[in-house]
Amino acid sequence: MFVPALLLLGCDSGDSGDTAPVGSVDERVGVVVVGAGPAGLAAAIELEAAGADYVVLEREAEVGGAGRYAGGLMMFTGSSEQEASGIADGPDTLRAEWHELTGGDPEDPWFLRFADDNVVQVHDWLAGFGASWDPPKLDPSGGALPRIHPLTNGGQGLVDVLAAQVPGARIRLGATADELLVDGDRVVGVAWSDADGTHTLGAEAVIVATGGFLRQLQKVRELYPDTPDEVLLYASAPEADGAGFDMLLAAGAATQNLQAIGFYAHAHADPADPHEEIVSPAVALNPWLNLEGRRFADEWQVNSFHVGRTRMDQPGASVWLVGDASLLETEYFRPSDAGTLYGITQLEAAGIAVSGDTLGGLAGDIGVPAETMIATIDTWNDAVLGLGEDPYRTELAQPGNELATPPYFAVPLGVSVAKNFGGVDTDVDGRVLRADGAPLEGVWAAGEVSGMAGGSLVGDYGFTGSLTAVVLSGRVAGRSAAAAAE
Repeated sequence: MFVPALLLLGCDSGDSGDTAPVGSVDERVGVVVVGAGPAGLAAAIELEAAGADYVVLEREAEVGGAGRYAGGLMMFTGSSEQEASGIADGPDTLRAEWHELTGGDPEDPWFLRFADDNVVQVHDWLAGFGASWDPPKLDPSGGALPRIHPLTNGGQGLVDVLAAQVPGARIRLGATADELLVDGDRVVGVAWSDADGTHTLGAEAVIVATGGFLRQLQKVRELYPDTPDEVLLYASAPEADGAGFDMLLAAGAATQNLQAIGFYAHAHADPADPHEEIVSPAVALNPWLNLEGRRFADEWQVNSFHVGRTRMDQPGASVWLVGDASLLETEYFRPSDAGTLYGITQLEAAGIAVSGDTLGGLAGDIGVPAETMIATIDTWNDAVLGLGEDPYRTELAQPGNELATPPYFAVPLGVSVAKNFGGVDTDVDGRVLRADGAPLEGVWAAGEVSGMAGGSLVGDYGFTGSLTAVVLSGRVAGRSAAAAAE
């Protein structure tokens, strides 16, 4: 679905004067890459191979971007690891499942490129640099075959493999891209700043690979206006502030599929920051109840985007995790800082958790119908004890905890906004497009700023293993920009 970003987000076009004026520049290169995450590094490797004159601008003090925080899961169809495990997979199998898995169009040009090229252009290419993967496993969001490949050394391992292929002299750290330089209808460089001041860099081609915008929660609220602010939690990298995305919109870029956000249901609010998340194993082992006092999903599938979207769509966007005294032994921690721990009593003292001596009393405190909630917990307990069927729990799930010992607790289960699967619209060569479908000359986009690849790769749902699309789109943009800058 095409969404006019300038209408949705209230940004001005490049004709309004919001982009930097063009005149003399401090220096010139063939290509500027903005962002040194996995997509930007992959693009830089292609530029290096093409012998291009290029510079990578990275505003942080180290390379890696969101890749440093990623779990390192990648999707491949027909890999050597699958073959060794006796798994027969390939583009046709993925194509048959794609719509059900992601809501995406199996005939979309970017999806076809992803399906056909993910092994040779990403898996085999990375393996040539020394990357390796553990045996494949099933995607928690769906799919009949194990095709999720965990990188042996996680997301940081991917960053290390890619960064090793890019000469350090090509990368400028602490260099923030502020605006695109635009001459008429063409991007001709970047205005950037560092500790020494502001600078301008002219280029034949600019590749923007700056990640998503999910730390700008106002954008999420514009897309999902019925979602209360207090339930939104960050599951994205700290750098995902949308700076590059906004820079492209100001230059006249169109967008696709912005509503395709990867939501997780796996965390609670951090007492120290209501939009940061804290997690614990208990989230998968206790029932989740909506405001009607009913369950709605298999809680074991906490890492499924389908379950995350289902949680997002609950009445009032409000969901409670309910547990008993066993939660007194549970530790809650920040994913980025396992050393910061909370107990359930601290969550209660912070006004996050609620406790009660009876389930009925707890139900009244959280505004849930007591009779329905008690019946839901009774069904849950019967299934845990093997005395009945669980209407949601799958065969692969652990039974969960019996809720039988007071005190009982309820903890709000947030909506963790994780990944942009829509973004700036590009063609299959990574060129950024305008609202009329014509290229915005001189600029390419790759990685999460372009919805992982092109903005059209999926429908409304994300998918596990999107690092594969990030690397692929980076390579595509790098090759295309190198050719244009010759």
